[in-house]
Amino acid sequence: MDVSGEKVTLKSRDGHISPVRPLLAGDVLAERRVAGFGWLMQNGEAASTHLDDRLLVEGDEHLPGPPNRPVPQTADGARPLAAMPPADLPAHHVHAAESVNPAIPVRAGALLDLRGAPWRPLIRPLLAAVHATGHRLWLAGGAARDLVANVPLSEVNDLDLSGTVPAGRFSDITRQTLRALGMSEWQTTINPSSLVCSVLPPKSSTRLIEYRGLSKGGFKFPAVGSRLSEDARYRDFAFNALLYDALDHQIMDPSGTGLDDLLGKERRFTPLNVSDDPATQAMVIVRAAKFALRWREEDPSGVVAFDLEPLKARIAALPPTLCRTLSGSEWRGLRNAYRRSVRATARQQREFAAMLPQPGRELLDTLIGNTR
Repeated sequence: MDVSGEKVTLKSRDGHISPVRPLLAGDVLAERRVAGFGWLMQNGEAASTHLDDRLLVEGDEHLPGPPNRPVPQTADGARPLAAMPPADLPAHHVHAAESVNPAIPVRAGALLDLRGAPWRPLIRPLLAAVHATGHRLWLAGGAARDLVANVPLSEVNDLDLSGTVPAGRFSDITRQTLRALGMSEWQTTINPSSLVCSVLPPKSSTRLIEYRGLSKGGFKFPAVGSRLSEDARYRDFAFNALLYDALDHQIMDPSGTGLDDLLGKERRFTPLNVSDDPATQAMVIVRAAKFALRWREEDPSGVVAFDLEPLKARIAALPPTLCRTLSGSEWRGLRNAYRRSVRATARQQREFAAMLPQPGRELLDTLIGNTR
């Protein structure tokens, strides 16, 4: 089978045909433990391929940029010690979708095939192509959250994906899939500062999909390839760390509280992001306002209640000088994000800001003053 420009060997396992196993962080190659995967574009004029991916091993954390070390396409020649996600999670953090709600698998299929959705021509062939290489690909972010929360599918505007594939190889697989679908004029891009991979229509900035591998910390440059539990620590809230496997119809809850936070009597805001960067800390507060105000607006009856105590505790532990440590460019980024994502009235915004301790209240009051 040839799905990504490479010959993919299929092996028998317990009487079933399955793809070869890819190299994962935690495996040992040439007596060095794989720590993750970076990306370094070789030719800025051409589309990225797996040749741009860089293998990271323990000890590379001090490097200023990714080393010139290619990534083997399979675990052949390595000691495969890492578990393929979601086997790296405790069993009680992985749920059969129908056990949460019998309608979810049907909703997932309808979301992938949603009439008029920009991702519809690509997503099913892409899921199959990635799976054939031994890697895994899941719905992430708002798509997974809204699918589980029974949001009308017509309101799902973006299809965010996450998985085990390094950025260059994902671009490779996606481009080959587009070519097979007669969509070779569509563009694949990789953001070097985040390793987010996007697919865009010709002469358009509207993204079909966005993909990012599992976030890996500890390096001075963007890296992917972590365990699911580590990736969750770079998400804003536990309900946004949920992942949905559209092939096996499983819901992965890496933090262990995401499903309860989303589906409980009170929608609980449990912050996960461990960053000590002031701009990142501030953005978590902005996103809390985004979701709380949006959900209140969508529920005028007031049935949806919030538990903000975990969020309040996190904000109260932040430096009181948070707002004064933000640079001019960081403030501009926060203002732009706030304007794009918050639609509530100024009164509703101020009411929410008043519920937060300092410095969160000061941050939102400043942003509200700059939006009205």
